[in-house]
Amino acid sequence: MEKKERESNIELLRIVSMFLVMVVHADFRALGVPSHDEIVDFPISSFMRFFIESISIVCVNLFILISGWFGIRFNLLRLGGLVFQVFFFVLLMWIVLVFRGDVYSLNIKDYILFFSERYWFVKAYIVLYLFAPALNYFVENESPKIVKIFLVFFFLFQTIFGFIISLSWFSQGYSPLSFMGLYVLGRYMRNYPNNYTKQKRSVDILVYLSMVLLTTCLAYLFSVSRMDIFKAYAYSSPFVIVGSVSLFLFFTKFSFKNSIINWIAVSCLSIYLVHCFPVFFERVYLFQIKDWFDSLNTLSFLLCSFLWIVLFLVISVILDKFRVYLWNKFLCYFRLIGLD
Repeated sequence: MEKKERESNIELLRIVSMFLVMVVHADFRALGVPSHDEIVDFPISSFMRFFIESISIVCVNLFILISGWFGIRFNLLRLGGLVFQVFFFVLLMWIVLVFRGDVYSLNIKDYILFFSERYWFVKAYIVLYLFAPALNYFVENESPKIVKIFLVFFFLFQTIFGFIISLSWFSQGYSPLSFMGLYVLGRYMRNYPNNYTKQKRSVDILVYLSMVLLTTCLAYLFSVSRMDIFKAYAYSSPFVIVGSVSLFLFFTKFSFKNSIINWIAVSCLSIYLVHCFPVFFERVYLFQIKDWFDSLNTLSFLLCSFLWIVLFLVISVILDKFRVYLWNKFLCYFRLIGLD
């Protein structure tokens, strides 16, 4: 049967969310958090760095909302495809490091990434994938009222214990538990549209920008007060979540199809896998951005960083197409022996 082509509005958002992941890393991870002295000496520049972080911190939440919107349909071969994609890029990036002479810098655990702290997103997403059938059943078989009550209590509980108190098992939203709440929210918005999801696009983007500004001001205040500013940028922050939902809803209100966008979106995870690979992440991706920040003027730095991010995006997607080709060959074999 011919596959139905996906609407490209959400696929474009998938690309945007991965682009924003790279921006998040290019900001505070590469340049560091503006210090108290920097804020005093360069208040506008520091504020803009907080602002850029606030714009892009919705990235991971967007990715999970997209999964909830489309729904994860559990399938062993699909799960195998995800694991294959991870190990394909582990091997590929390992080869790159061998040629760079950096391979000695990695512990053996870093090659078997499921046993290290690296690629936390992949491992959290696999847990979400395993729980998806139960989450789907809950959303699709309970009444909308029950699902709504669940969501209210879940995010209230997470705000208190995962944001205000910051219990370790919420890990500020870097956890499968937070992913599950966002996933159910995405399924709920798709299955049971209401007045909030049907607001005008202008309202959605206004709410998003308001949350961006609020997060920026909160982080700026935390930094001036010498408090932990990363609390403001937690994925479990209610301001980050509301901003993520609003930007997500903004994209849902477009309708178009574009084969190029869909072609790129299939390989979005590869962008994360390439630029976040151990050693390569610190010594290539982050190092180059920091070097430009220290040596170029503001406009040149922004242009070079943007092109650097685009370069990683293009290279990652092209490499992933070879991975797709290999996996399709494996799928043909699996189907021949009756494992599809």
